[in-house]
Amino acid sequence: MHHFRHIFLLLLLALSSGLFAQQKDGNAVKEEKVSKTKRAQRRDYLGEARTLREKAPKDAVKLLEEALLYARKDDDVQTQVEAYSLLGNIYEDIGQKTLALQRYQQALDASNRSKKGANLAPVHQRMGQIYLDLKSDDDAERSFQRCIEVSTDNGTQQRCQEGLADVALLRGNSDASISQLDYVQRNYEIDSASNARLEAKRSNVYIQNNDFSNASKSYQNSVNSLPKNSNLTKEDFKAIEQAQTQLLAYDAADVREKVEIAKKNPVTSDALSSNDDVISSNLKVAAVYEDGQKLAEAERFIVRSKPLVNDRTDAALAAEVFQKSAEINRRKGNFEDAVRDMERYVAEREKAIAQAQAELAQQVEIVKGQQRIDVKEKDYDIEEKQQALLQTQVSRQRIVIGLLSVLLLASLVFFYFIRKNSREKQRAHQKLLLKSLRTQMNPHFIFNALNSVNNFIAQHDEKAANKYLAEFSRLMRKVLDHSQKDFIAFEEEMELNELYLRLEHFRFRDKFEYVFENKAQLLGHELEVPPMLIQPFIENAVWHGLRYKEGKGHLAVRVEQGEHHITVTIEDDGIGRERSKAIKTEGQRRQKSAGLENVAKRIALINELYGKNYEILVSDADAAAGDVGTRVRVRVPV
Repeated sequence: MHHFRHIFLLLLLALSSGLFAQQKDGNAVKEEKVSKTKRAQRRDYLGEARTLREKAPKDAVKLLEEALLYARKDDDVQTQVEAYSLLGNIYEDIGQKTLALQRYQQALDASNRSKKGANLAPVHQRMGQIYLDLKSDDDAERSFQRCIEVSTDNGTQQRCQEGLADVALLRGNSDASISQLDYVQRNYEIDSASNARLEAKRSNVYIQNNDFSNASKSYQNSVNSLPKNSNLTKEDFKAIEQAQTQLLAYDAADVREKVEIAKKNPVTSDALSSNDDVISSNLKVAAVYEDGQKLAEAERFIVRSKPLVNDRTDAALAAEVFQKSAEINRRKGNFEDAVRDMERYVAEREKAIAQAQAELAQQVEIVKGQQRIDVKEKDYDIEEKQQALLQTQVSRQRIVIGLLSVLLLASLVFFYFIRKNSREKQRAHQKLLLKSLRTQMNPHFIFNALNSVNNFIAQHDEKAANKYLAEFSRLMRKVLDHSQKDFIAFEEEMELNELYLRLEHFRFRDKFEYVFENKAQLLGHELEVPPMLIQPFIENAVWHGLRYKEGKGHLAVRVEQGEHHITVTIEDDGIGRERSKAIKTEGQRRQKSAGLENVAKRIALINELYGKNYEILVSDADAAAGDVGTRVRVRVPV
């Protein structure tokens, strides 16, 4: 009876699905009337997304999400092609070239599903340019050739012909590159912007052949050809700036020639950035003079740049001006002016870091938006399968047993894929969270390090501040280099921590001495670990244990190799965890250690995602001592 009851319920399901299909057919006319309105709405979404592309890319992605959802439902291939192409443009704008390639390929795939033609030449052109940036010459050549074949627009076709010249240059075939550029100038109508771009590309070819004279002339022609008050593309300026960079890096040229090239700086059409253009040009000229050991001339251009800095000046550019001004004042003995310049430098660097963090957050939001699109498309694929299944049920109602067997099998497959997709989505979410936690480590670490710089400056210890900044810059290069990696070599992690500990001791040398022992150097280059794994514990020992100790303390970092794991021990004789909590202010009690909490979350995620077995053990170092201290053991699986 139990089995018959289940069969009866399945029969009722089959009959109800048939009635549902009939009701759906009855609503077909109504849906046809609504489709025209939706099509117009999708065009509005695309237009608004193009408007928001540069100023609010996150909002543009949301609009494209809606447009793609409706386009998939109505099989509107043209909208899909345009939406995927625009998504590729947005990813290019934020520097996500690989993701941009994926979206451009989706645009091509969507177009292939339709018999209606679409203008795909710009898509092929953008793909070719990305492949060039990725140094993939064969893929770039195929994309540019396909662009030329399908293009009906002379402007796009001309850029793809220029792309073939770039491919030849990438392959080291300068003769073929020059020949291709000559072909473009003979066969296409060249305006001033195109001529500027072509001359810049010629300069790049000449410099590859060590022909500085012709390279310089081509660059001068390029800058002189730039139209004034014209909205040039980023690609136009990219070629010209690349030519200038290569000329300024050419060792055989004398200072006078390089100065003339640096002064011939391509100027953007944006009035708000005119000051930035002048500052950038001045900094380049000063750099040339510095390389030529003509410091007085370099100083003149730095001093000339300071009054141009205002609230709209790019923070990184302003920071460079004040850093160089501080160096000049230091050499002259104007220490008060040097300190003021250094304070402005730190402020502008903090602003630049904040801008970089905001840009990173925006990129994360854009990627999340694309993930939503992917999820909805998968959901729509599942919905299409469900609709096909319902139609099959209606057509096979007379053979109930066969229908029920197919339905049962389809349900099993359906739930299998639902479960599989759910696990994949969860894993992707965990990887994104892990990346987010890793990027959070850098702002926290940079903020604490900059506090140390600020402390030296506040004490008017300019020599210590300069020495600290030199070491700090080495540390920052390592931190920023490691920040984009899930794992780095264990030896690199240890080098970073030894450098960090040296910096902390430099600031608190009257508070503690330290020992750093590494007895696991044989596996150091082969073993990989998450970056910034050990540093938060060293930071915690110094800032919360040793800093409040009466008298000078001791900190030991020891690395020992076992049979199945490497143990990193961070041990101090500071005041201990309980006393550290007791002396915190009320505001500090409400806050948690961002570094330690972050490491704990990252370790948990890495153990789950990659099947690792990292362990962190925290205990008192010596319970019988007055200052019990803290001992942290981090076990890294081999």
